[in-house]
Amino acid sequence: MNRSGLGLARDSQLPFLVTDGDGGRRKATMAMARYWRSMPRLLRSLLTVLLIIAIVFFVSSASLNASPAAPSRIVADVDVQAHINNGNEIMQQKIEVAKEDEERAKEAAVVAEPAVEEEKKLNDGKEGALPVFSGPTNDRQRAVVAAFKHAWGAYKTHAWGHDQLKPISKSYSDWFDTGLTIVDSIDTAIIMGLKEEVDEATVWIRDSLSFEKDRYVNFFEATIRVLGGLLSAFHLTGDAMFRDRAADVGHRLMGAYQGGRPVPLSDVNLKTRAAKSPSWSDESSLSEVTTVQLEFRDLARITGDKSFEELAFNTSRHIHEIGCAKHGGLCDMYVNAKTGNFKPSTTITFGARADSYYEYLLKQYLQTGKTVQWLLDDYSQSMASMSTLLLKASEPNKHRFVGELIGGESFSPKMDHLVCFLSGTLVLGKLYAGQPEEHLQIAKDLGATCAEMYKTATGLAPEIAHFNMDPNKSDDVIIKPLDSHCLLRPEAIEAWFYLYRATGDKKYQEWGWSAFEAIDKYARIAAGGYSSVNNVKTTKVQYRDLMESFFLAETLKYLYLLLADDQSIIPLDRWVFNTEGHPLPIRAH
Repeated sequence: MNRSGLGLARDSQLPFLVTDGDGGRRKATMAMARYWRSMPRLLRSLLTVLLIIAIVFFVSSASLNASPAAPSRIVADVDVQAHINNGNEIMQQKIEVAKEDEERAKEAAVVAEPAVEEEKKLNDGKEGALPVFSGPTNDRQRAVVAAFKHAWGAYKTHAWGHDQLKPISKSYSDWFDTGLTIVDSIDTAIIMGLKEEVDEATVWIRDSLSFEKDRYVNFFEATIRVLGGLLSAFHLTGDAMFRDRAADVGHRLMGAYQGGRPVPLSDVNLKTRAAKSPSWSDESSLSEVTTVQLEFRDLARITGDKSFEELAFNTSRHIHEIGCAKHGGLCDMYVNAKTGNFKPSTTITFGARADSYYEYLLKQYLQTGKTVQWLLDDYSQSMASMSTLLLKASEPNKHRFVGELIGGESFSPKMDHLVCFLSGTLVLGKLYAGQPEEHLQIAKDLGATCAEMYKTATGLAPEIAHFNMDPNKSDDVIIKPLDSHCLLRPEAIEAWFYLYRATGDKKYQEWGWSAFEAIDKYARIAAGGYSSVNNVKTTKVQYRDLMESFFLAETLKYLYLLLADDQSIIPLDRWVFNTEGHPLPIRAH
């Protein structure tokens, strides 16, 4: 083949392969030089770099592969060997630093080991397993999730990082200045399987939440909402960041226990940890001082710091020891934080200021693995007295309700919406604490009465209802003007959730769905969020311009669980809900 036909100069055609003895080698060398100089400078530079890399790679490989004892061992270039030695030293330093970091982490952690050991006992029979939430499985659940997203989106747009959304004015209110809605409702988002919202909340809590605030907060409300929310998020995700945040706020809140007194003061400063009673009184409400024990016991267990539980439980023990004998275990609604004594002749009620005392008697008993018998004894006694002294039936339709003793003496047929919690608590006691069959029947009757409270023009329940005791009048339920507002509270839905778990009767789901439809129709704000309303008796709704954090933390959570196809989510023999709807694990004491 005529190479010229290829259009290539003979002297430049692959010269380093053409040899004919010494002369040929010289010609080849000259040709190579000419060929090299004819190349573009960039190409020559690139080839030079590649050649150097190839030489270094060959020398390094030979050095590593040769036997150390072999006389023919290739000695690597001094610079290359120094580089290798330096790399070994750096690697060793990294190993040593990692060991030091690990030791420091063990010392500085919030007692991480107890948390690990405790989490291994989490309640589905598999060591270390966390609950798995797959999201809604039916249209009603999906509607509840959509409502949560609607509320969350408005909060994110107008109030992110603040405590609560004001949906009418598209602004916010700050109560504790701790991003309350985020902390209080993150576990609802977890249970609903809302990854985006959970991630947003997690990042904010991790990077932006600070308790270093020179601000007094209500000890009880901050415990059940903030501490409770963080604890639940930790147990549902296993993320130690939530535990550490809980420990931080827990230490600050413990400032409420001043001077070794058994009854905490009602308000505590998050920064200074100073505590005080409200300006108008030295008394704290019964519920304020006896509804923090689930949270601080759980915090003690996951941190290994027993003082959390000891201080809080000492209050329960104190109330047990001074007793409430006058009304058979039903306690006055105020207790003096300085003297430790009850304020005499106050209202006996299962409503505001006393309600969750009774709830936590039973739930503490369950949380401690049923090991503190006097908790159950006090609960049983109080339920017996409730049914004797406070449980009545309205006229003419005999709706059973729980009234109050004004001044400890005079019966009033007044029942707060809050009292609906008692139905769920009675169910829990019957199912898991061996309480009488009668308790389940009372629970059913109270659950039905709470459904009656929703039979208004809007389908929303009032804050307070009065019940007719006169057989000559036709209306069982009376709603007074000052009591007709609705904060979108969860207690009736909570009761129906427990009743559905106990009975499987679908009417409880129907009642819950009807309540949700009313909320979505009359409390939903088109521009975003949900608002409390002023008067449930008229469809010409006027709003209170506030979306309470418990609407997301409890109301929507209990609706989602009530309407679930799978009622094994958060099993009640393994989890106990705090009074803000935050699930905490049940473990042996």
